[in-house]
Amino acid sequence: MLLLAACGSPKEEAAEEAFNFQNGPMAKLMGYDISPAEQREGELNVQQGVVECMKDEGWEYKAVDYSASNPYQDEYEEQMADPVAYGEKYGYGVARNYELQGTDGGFSFEDPNQDYVESLAQEEMDEYYISLYGDQSGMEMQEGDVYVPPPVDERGCEGKARFDVYGESPYDDPDISARLNELYEDQASDPAVADAIEVWAECMDKLDSSNEFDTPDKINEYLYNQLNVLQGYSTMSDETIGTSVEVVAATVPAMGIDGEPQEIDEADLEDLRAEELALWADDQVCQDEANVSQARRDAEQRMVDDLIAEFPELGEQE
Repeated sequence: MLLLAACGSPKEEAAEEAFNFQNGPMAKLMGYDISPAEQREGELNVQQGVVECMKDEGWEYKAVDYSASNPYQDEYEEQMADPVAYGEKYGYGVARNYELQGTDGGFSFEDPNQDYVESLAQEEMDEYYISLYGDQSGMEMQEGDVYVPPPVDERGCEGKARFDVYGESPYDDPDISARLNELYEDQASDPAVADAIEVWAECMDKLDSSNEFDTPDKINEYLYNQLNVLQGYSTMSDETIGTSVEVVAATVPAMGIDGEPQEIDEADLEDLRAEELALWADDQVCQDEANVSQARRDAEQRMVDDLIAEFPELGEQE
C-alpha cells in the first residue's frame, strides 16, 4: 500500500483532494474506493462465508478479523482519514513506524486456526488448504505472466466467499490485466507528471539546497535508509527499494539489508523525526506549487478513459 502524498491545499479540503491509490479514478472504476471501516466490514463478511463453507466441507474454521489483530489499524485509519493532519504529526510515518515496531520488526500474527491445522495429519492438512484456497497446483499463466484465475467453484472457500461479497474483479480478466500492465508502464513516463515532478524538484532545491531529491518517492527511500543505518543495517539501493513507499503499518524493508538490528538512541531518533517533519513540510509546499497530485490524477484518468474505451463493460459498472 502507498503512503498518501497530500497536496498543499487547505486542511479542510486536503484529505479529500489528496490523490492516492484509494481515491483516484482507477480506484473508483475498480471498486476499491472504500473507507477502512468498509474494508473491514467486507473482510468480516468474507470470513463468515469461509466459516460456513469450510463447515460444509467438513472442517473447523474460525473467522479471522485481520483488522482487530493488527495493532496498527487505528493508526492506519487516522492516516487515511486526514493525511495532512497525520503528516503534520508524523511526516511520512518513518520514525513513527520505528516507535510502533521497535527493533523486532513488527508484530506476530496469531491465526486462531493454527492449533487445529497443526493437529491434522499431513495429508489432511493438504486437503484442508485445498478446501480453503483451492488446488494451487494447476495455476495457469498467460503470455506475459498474466494470471488466469480458475473458475469460482475451484477457488476454495476463501475465493468463493470473496466472490460472493465483492463479485468478480476486473483484474481477473486476463485481457484487462494485461492491458492494465501496459497502461501502468506508460503512465510511469507520463510527460505531464514528469513536468510536474521537475517543477517539484526545483522547488525543493530552492527551499533547501541540501534537498537533492528528483522525485517525491526518493524522500521515503532516503528516510528509511537513515533509519536502517541507525539500526545498524546497511543502506538500500534503488534496486532494493525502488520507488516503494511504506505505510505506517508496514515493516522496514528486509530485502538486501545486512547487519543486526539495534535499538536507536532516543536523541538520534528525535533528529530523524525533526528532519522527516522538515522534509514533509517542504514537500507539501512544493507539491502544491507543482500540482503533482493533480498531474497524477489526470494521468490516471487518461488511463481509465483508455481502458474504458477498450473495455466498455468497465464503464457500465461505475
